[in-house]
Amino acid sequence: MNDSADAWADEIRDYLLGRLSSKTQMICMAPERAKLTHPPVRRWWTFEGKRYASLGNSLANSWDVVIRYAQQLEQTFNPRLQLNDRIEGVVDWPRTISRGPLQLHSQYFVRSSSIGLDEDERSALRGWAAWITHEWAEYTLARGAEERLEWRGFQPYPQGPVSVDRLRRWAHTARRSRWTLLRDVVAESLRPVLEPEELDRIPLPAERSRLFELLCLVRIAIELAPMPRELRWLDRESASNTLRLDGVRCLYQQALTRESVLSTVEYQGSLAKAVQVFGVGLPESIDVAFDFDVVRAGFDGIIIEAKSGNQTYRNAVAQLRIYRAARPRRPEGRFLVWGVVESPDRPDTTIEQVREMLSTAGSAEDVWLFSSADAIPVVLQAVFGDKQSVSGPGASRPAVSEASAVKAQSDAFTQSLI
Repeated sequence: MNDSADAWADEIRDYLLGRLSSKTQMICMAPERAKLTHPPVRRWWTFEGKRYASLGNSLANSWDVVIRYAQQLEQTFNPRLQLNDRIEGVVDWPRTISRGPLQLHSQYFVRSSSIGLDEDERSALRGWAAWITHEWAEYTLARGAEERLEWRGFQPYPQGPVSVDRLRRWAHTARRSRWTLLRDVVAESLRPVLEPEELDRIPLPAERSRLFELLCLVRIAIELAPMPRELRWLDRESASNTLRLDGVRCLYQQALTRESVLSTVEYQGSLAKAVQVFGVGLPESIDVAFDFDVVRAGFDGIIIEAKSGNQTYRNAVAQLRIYRAARPRRPEGRFLVWGVVESPDRPDTTIEQVREMLSTAGSAEDVWLFSSADAIPVVLQAVFGDKQSVSGPGASRPAVSEASAVKAQSDAFTQSLI
């Protein structure tokens, strides 16, 4: 990555960690949001983003394996010191004598073999199980459907809030353990809490063009919705590359079906046949799109074509024409159709230019806009005003409902991939 791409990656991670980025100049459109008590993406990374080597999968997709392994491991518990009425094995004389002279010849502390869990490992495993159960319930509740883990024969320690010091002790014990569950799952799931720098290493796309698309998504999301307390980041398996924010659904690399593309006016006539006969490639996905739960300033959402490098506005036009025609919309629905480039070949977009486009467009017509990524806040302020405003023609009308939107998307789009 070059310097600019490194800066983009830092800015994207700032959003994931709930840090307001200082790498671009942002026009103040609302009072500063309160600082978060924990990184919004931490639980997503722990449960869905991170892959655990011994599981070969995420924690969210491996609960049955983890619970079964914990139950089996619990059955191996073997206290290292046991009271015995006979001298068998190695006696711990200091502990035996400390019981008092009256007990010296009645019971002895005898060291057992080192097979199975010891006391510290058992304590770490049970404590972690109670803690991770609470974390999972909080995470799933934020997604709208709380899920409780059933440990089936393995009893976590009942407890309230857990201190960081206790988490550190459990992590220290787990890292030193020879048991895979403790070393590879317990210790690794605690790492994002105890070592926040791990979250700074959340992998992002290596391709510069994909990274620029994510940068545009994040900069727009910051302006359209408050920073979430819990953030379920883009993932092709668990979230279908969809980011759900307050009142906004963000879609990254949303796949287009061949049928939806070939049905557009750009492919009418013999061109559609020629595409099939000669194997001509078609646009496969929309870089970035936003759907509003409620119509904002007369718009149902935004369609973005992001062009990095030295590409100019004209390089975005052809694809945007297809996207706006191929993407499902409600009757009389309107989109902002927006080409965003890294390096415009002319002076950057101003509020006045955006307002001119808004004033000349018809009430049922899509509005076309072009700008650099740096001008994203300028464009959004001109269109929507204050971040939380929902005003303009048709503002009181609900946009496509969540259920109908999902059905429309499933009919028209295939699963998208990062």
